[in-house]
Amino acid sequence: MGYVRIQGELRKLGVRVGATIIRRLLRAQDLGPAPRRWDPSWTEFPRTQVRVILASDFFTVETITLKTLYVLFFIELATRRVHLVGVTPNPDSSWVAQQGRNVFLEERKAPLRFLVHDPRLELLRCVR
Repeated sequence: MGYVRIQGELRKLGVRVGATIIRRLLRAQDLGPAPRRWDPSWTEFPRTQVRVILASDFFTVETITLKTLYVLFFIELATRRVHLVGVTPNPDSSWVAQQGRNVFLEERKAPLRFLVHDPRLELLRCVR
């Protein structure tokens, strides 16, 4: 933690002390500020976690009788393996959630931890 952050935390507890005094006290005890942690940026995150990320989406198929069928698929980003998990004329949240559970429960080397999907799709919010 930095000196100013420590000052802010102490202020929440009702202790008024200056950041300069905090710095002096910590230096007297040979305690410097905490080292910075390395956090990946949003562009680095997918590359570091690619083996545990799964993406999902729908595509539509028009039948010969002009009915629209919705095909749900998942893709493992590390292997680019595509799972066509189901086709339905009326996808609802319980159907999508069950299909997602089925894919997540499959045996694989690295367990899946993240699901990437279009946030506008209400159907996939319940898939964990």
